[in-house]
Amino acid sequence: MVLRGRNLMAACILVISTCLSIQAQDPWASATLLIVGKDTAQLAQRSNVIVTGTIRTRETGTPIAGASISVNGFKFFNYSDNNGRYILELPKGEYKVTVRHISTKTDYSRIKVLGSGVFDIELDEGVTSLESLTILARPIDANIQQSITGLTTLSTTEMKALPMLLGEVDIVKGIQLMPGVTSIGEGATGFNVRGGRSDQNLILLNEAPLFNTSHALGFVSSFSQEVVDNFDLYKGTIPAQYGGRASSVVSINTLNPKPEPWEYEGGIGPLTSRFTAKGVVREEKSALLISGRYAYPNWILKKVSNPDVNTSRTSFNDTYISYDHKINDGNKFKTFLYQSHDSFNWSDKFKYSWSNFLLQTSWVGFTNRKASPTVNLTYGQFKTTLVDPIEPTASQLQNCMRYLQLKSTLNYILNDFFTLTGGVESMFYFPNQEVKKGYGSNANLAPRSVLKNSGLENSAFINNEFTYKKFAFTLGIRASHYLQVGPDSVYHYTDGQPRTLQSVIDTTYYEQLKPIQSYGGLEPRAGIRYSITKNQSIKIGYNRMRQYIHQISNTTTATPVDSWIASDQYIPPQLSDSYSVGYFVNLNDNVWETSLEVFGRRMKNIIEYIDFAQLNANPHLETELISSVGRSYGLELLLRKLKGRWTGWVSYSYSQSQIRTPATTGTFSINSGAWFPSNFNKPHVFNAVWTKKGYKNGAFSIIATYSSGRPITAIESSYIVNGSVIPVYSLRNQYKIPDYVRIDISLTIGNVFKKINDSLILSIYNLLGRDNAYSVFYSRPSANYYIPKPYKLSVLGSALPSITYNFKISDK
Repeated sequence: MVLRGRNLMAACILVISTCLSIQAQDPWASATLLIVGKDTAQLAQRSNVIVTGTIRTRETGTPIAGASISVNGFKFFNYSDNNGRYILELPKGEYKVTVRHISTKTDYSRIKVLGSGVFDIELDEGVTSLESLTILARPIDANIQQSITGLTTLSTTEMKALPMLLGEVDIVKGIQLMPGVTSIGEGATGFNVRGGRSDQNLILLNEAPLFNTSHALGFVSSFSQEVVDNFDLYKGTIPAQYGGRASSVVSINTLNPKPEPWEYEGGIGPLTSRFTAKGVVREEKSALLISGRYAYPNWILKKVSNPDVNTSRTSFNDTYISYDHKINDGNKFKTFLYQSHDSFNWSDKFKYSWSNFLLQTSWVGFTNRKASPTVNLTYGQFKTTLVDPIEPTASQLQNCMRYLQLKSTLNYILNDFFTLTGGVESMFYFPNQEVKKGYGSNANLAPRSVLKNSGLENSAFINNEFTYKKFAFTLGIRASHYLQVGPDSVYHYTDGQPRTLQSVIDTTYYEQLKPIQSYGGLEPRAGIRYSITKNQSIKIGYNRMRQYIHQISNTTTATPVDSWIASDQYIPPQLSDSYSVGYFVNLNDNVWETSLEVFGRRMKNIIEYIDFAQLNANPHLETELISSVGRSYGLELLLRKLKGRWTGWVSYSYSQSQIRTPATTGTFSINSGAWFPSNFNKPHVFNAVWTKKGYKNGAFSIIATYSSGRPITAIESSYIVNGSVIPVYSLRNQYKIPDYVRIDISLTIGNVFKKINDSLILSIYNLLGRDNAYSVFYSRPSANYYIPKPYKLSVLGSALPSITYNFKISDK
């Protein structure tokens, strides 16, 4: 056939447009061909090779769970796991790769596979959308498909939309908004999970245990928002690789610096400022992240009319430095340093200071097969100082808990249905001596030192996750052993009598590292999920946990300067058995998550104190302590919206936490051995957290929270003997303080200045200015009033507004 004139031109146009159309429809056309693996004789003998890698976000390096990776259509297919890792078994050859996730743009790559190797993938975030960013680090239906109960995952992106005190993103405050988590109130540095004590929470920063997580007596988190990537809260089934605490685990993951052009971000506010820099040190090999924060609130305290407040002083700072070096495709070296310091002076009445220090070095392996080993070596220390400046007995008390940790973990992916995690961990506690000495004009007082327990905790663990039809299982076991070692002086007491100074009959001194007392046992863990339908599941969980260190407190609520001690002959490890059952259902194509969980826990060897216990610099500490048993039970309801203009959640928790000291021969007892509420027992807790996205990355957020008042021991009557008033106290924790109510709001204004990635955050903490009670105390009788009068102590009795400007500048 011969084409002439306009027919020839039309044909040419048709051919050209067809070629352009084909090219436009081929998203791989512009993709660079990447080489994976090396072609060796040994590999050539195999029919298939292994391609592994990690799927992350390009901007932050966050691992993406639940991303789909398909090769040549769907001929080869897999999903990334919770760490963003995937594995494919492919014949050698050239392939077109497609990677998709709901929160990112689809990525199209071309690879030529010569042998087994690593192919890491970075995805760009999709269009600006708060609801998709909030679920970046987990699959959309993770709450249905996971086999463990009581797992909560939040990203920093999600938390940035929440109104927080001083304009800071606060992990600890975010945790306290989850069902099953409570707090004593403003001024408390810890939190309580499902009836457990604050010292029963294992806080991990990149797998390194941390003893204190708050600045400014609990008002601000110890972690800057530019450093933290995400966190996981385990309060139901806890995987076997975590141990050493009896209640919960909070695993905090920081951002990994990437060898890319430098970025600078931070925030400036009236009370705190922070700055972070991250970028390349050596091209394609090494990267560095440096972050710091400093608080300067004293100028506001000076303007308060209350003389106790305007003569008070407080400050804090923290520093985080992280360095990552890629040795080769299968090995990475990482190290980070973290330090924080707080000081707080309440007028001329008392002074606090406390500090954290962590140094960790890690080797991360990513082999050409299905195994990924990790080895961490960590040194940590937590120092506290408590000053009583009141003359003539002014004194200073110093404590320091130190530890050295070595942990090795191996993750092995057998196939799409079976994942195995195993390893060993060793933790050596070697605290400094507790020292009490004079202060001020009493500085000549001779220092008094008390030896603190040292101990070695060794563990081995194995945890496996697998699926079978409609069932999914997480089964694990942890074997732990603890050995108390010298130096220490052990006092021996008369059998059958309470331990007092009068019943001491002998003393034995143990030299350095000499064995004194040992404990140990197995800690089984189990989680089972049954899928009723694709959007409904039922889960059952069980945990046994041992805790070999304990927090000793002189108050009914934990403070930053409470001391830590390791188990010894008279203080056995805490033992906790927890159970949970949950029903989970997602609605409207995973837009809504709902869950109902019921839990119970039994605990042994819980530390309680005799009345008017003397805990500071006491070499006979065991004479002030009582071994108790505990129990807690309750239910949690959660309704969470993940997509739409409004996102957030509503939660309600009902729980009871109780303690009993059995009245046995030779021991003291409380309330005649009957059950009584724990110091932090709050039966009813309600939280509502909602965020509406606005124009140009703006947002409006509101938090409403309510909780029952916690228990106290009250004075029920008084009588006078020889002119002195003698109070008569109730049974322990038989009354409660008023209920707690608080509403916070914040407004985020995005893109304040053109060509700068910035935002302005306006927030009001305690919008209603409610005078929430922290505790109730009694004043000493006066000359004209003989009965001790109760007073309510409120740490923050007014609304607290703040304004913070955040910015981000890049060399890209």
